[in-house]
Amino acid sequence: MADSQVARPNNLPIQLTSFIGREREIAQVRGFLSRIRLLTLTGTGGVGKTRLAFQVAAETLEDFPDGVWVVDLAPLADPALVPQAVASVLSVVEQPGRPLSDTLVDALRHKSLLLVLNNCEHLQSACADLTADLLGECQHMRVLATSRIPLGVPGETLWRVPSLSFPDAGRLPSLEYVQQYEAVRLFVERARASEPTFVLTSDNAPAIVQVCQRLDGIPLAIELAAPRVRVLAVEQIAARLDDRFRLLTGGSASVLPRHQTLRATMDWSYGLLAEKEQIFLRRLSVFAGGWTLEAAEAICAGDGVAAGDVLDLLTQLVDKSLVVAEARKGESRYRLLETVRQYGQVRLREAGEADEVRRRHRGWYLELAERADSGLRGPEEGAWLTRLEVEHDNLRAALEWSKGETDGAETALRLARALEWFWYVRGHWSEGRERLEGVLAQSHEASPPLLPKALLGAARLAYRQGDRGRTRVLCEKGLTLCRELGDQPSVVWFLIWLGIVAMADADYERATPLLEDSLALCREIGDNWWAGQALAFLGILATMQGDYGRAAALCQECLALSREIESTMNITFALRTQGFLALRQDDYERAAASYTEGLILCREVRMPGVITECLEGLARVASAQAEYEQAARLFGAAEASFEVLGGQLPFWFDQSDHDRRAASTRAGLGKAAFGAAWSEGRTMTLEQALEYALHSTHATPAKAKEKGTVKKETAVDLLTAREREVAALVALGLTNRDIAARLVVTERTAETHVQNILNKLGFTSRAQIAAWAVGHGLEKALNTD
Repeated sequence: MADSQVARPNNLPIQLTSFIGREREIAQVRGFLSRIRLLTLTGTGGVGKTRLAFQVAAETLEDFPDGVWVVDLAPLADPALVPQAVASVLSVVEQPGRPLSDTLVDALRHKSLLLVLNNCEHLQSACADLTADLLGECQHMRVLATSRIPLGVPGETLWRVPSLSFPDAGRLPSLEYVQQYEAVRLFVERARASEPTFVLTSDNAPAIVQVCQRLDGIPLAIELAAPRVRVLAVEQIAARLDDRFRLLTGGSASVLPRHQTLRATMDWSYGLLAEKEQIFLRRLSVFAGGWTLEAAEAICAGDGVAAGDVLDLLTQLVDKSLVVAEARKGESRYRLLETVRQYGQVRLREAGEADEVRRRHRGWYLELAERADSGLRGPEEGAWLTRLEVEHDNLRAALEWSKGETDGAETALRLARALEWFWYVRGHWSEGRERLEGVLAQSHEASPPLLPKALLGAARLAYRQGDRGRTRVLCEKGLTLCRELGDQPSVVWFLIWLGIVAMADADYERATPLLEDSLALCREIGDNWWAGQALAFLGILATMQGDYGRAAALCQECLALSREIESTMNITFALRTQGFLALRQDDYERAAASYTEGLILCREVRMPGVITECLEGLARVASAQAEYEQAARLFGAAEASFEVLGGQLPFWFDQSDHDRRAASTRAGLGKAAFGAAWSEGRTMTLEQALEYALHSTHATPAKAKEKGTVKKETAVDLLTAREREVAALVALGLTNRDIAARLVVTERTAETHVQNILNKLGFTSRAQIAAWAVGHGLEKALNTD
């Protein structure tokens, strides 16, 4: 019999349930084992370290002539017994008067085998010592360990076992595609083992995905949840996950006690921590959606944890698989799996620390929001919008914790007013309005100067949802209050928005003085940001009145002013207005150029409302140029986006023109093809629709005739090869720092290249470079290189 056909010796346990998924992970772990001698699988409790190790061991049997041997260390409490456990599995007899580790080394010195050390975390030091002795002398053996913490042996490679894959509950794919996700497959199979008639259907799929997502794809948690289908509908299981430690019990009696309930699993991990680590972990549970090192130092230090200890404690908890560390654009961010977070909150309440830690959390995020609010009017607005989006869950938590506190009403008011522009720009219209209306209802004793901005935010969001009556009431109240306070800068806000409401009501006679007065006041007090807003809406008003010359002049002034103060948001408002004007004039090349540049800027700051309006404008451009398939997709994408945002179409939307363009598109394509393209557009995410629009041939400004645009046939030749590459990277949304890193040059060199491009092409902004690069296909060429 050939050697490859001989059964390798092993003591691998027979698995009573099927192994789900993990094909990629198995291949990666096997690849590591072929090159390195000690691989430790780490990860949070219940993530499947043991099952993965056993599966890898089974699939690598043929690679080890002397077998694969599993040593389960979970039952051991005495570190001194680790060598005996290994010797027992390998049938190595202890020799009197000689250290057992030496005997093991002699027995294994020439063996080619894989030793699987399972559950090492509570015996870490003893496992490390023995592993170091064995690998130091036995050149042909490999060790695969499972542990929630590293062994700390020289040459050790750590491999973190990920959770099972699951789809986004907010973007549920087709039923067939849902079944490809590992967490869903595990839930369905274990549910079917408990209830043989259980099947995945279009009705229960959303709830199954929700369960898998809320359980973080942790196999143990899913295996404990799935059998509940005997007595609960999946929807009921999902609804009860806020009390998961009572729900997820009753595991198999054949497994370790700590794997029979989710609470027992977490108790095991928590019990292995030092006291300071326990304090720190439970305080971290105050965060929702993750945190930065800076936040942890401010909120979790004190009373037993020094600020200087925080980084080391974070590192220790990452090593012990209780905290997840992720790198995001040059900064590490940390998070807890939801199961760990809920457990930490239980421990935080038991320790009597919840109120104090929440108070610190609320204060820190209030300060962050107020700093962000002051930065949302200029060159840093994109960075602050992104920061607030990342911290949105923490900001929501801070708002919730303000309820019922002694100073909660005023704190909530300050926090909500600081977030109102973020909610407006990022499309959180329903949530923002509800929160602002709520804090205003509780603001009877609030300091009057705090009220105007909250009134403005509630007014803007009411307008976006089509409630112009409420917008008018709030603005008039805010205007009266500001005049009583002598708050001239805030008077501007309400004049502009009362003008917008008047425009929406087609009361142009009232709208004109309101907007003009606001612009005059902006100039008087030197507020260029709000002046840009006034100019943009005056441009819309002039367009609607048919005064196209004045509208063009207002757009140009708005663009110039906004670029001067480097306000990306105001530039996009000006470009959107300019596109609207060009459409009214049937100047489709200029409309395409304006909307495309606006989309590129929106990609930087992500403004869903403006993106949607630009998509709609580009759909009309494509229709006018007989690009009917593109038009249909863009019409569908814009329609779906308006629906998702839950807002009302802007008053300048021009429904009759939309209907006319859509009808001509349908006629040009035919009913069936139009319906298919429209439906395809509706299935796009906003980001996918934006990228599609930017790469649609006729939605680019390649032929735009605006001042400073260089002819297509000569423009590319004006730039060096490096400058063309830089232009393409600008089109991808990279900053000078990003470009420098990508090209391995200094940031100063990248800045010089960008300035040379601006000078050669006669442009004044990066967005113009990006639009030009997209129009000339430079971005596509870069992506294919």
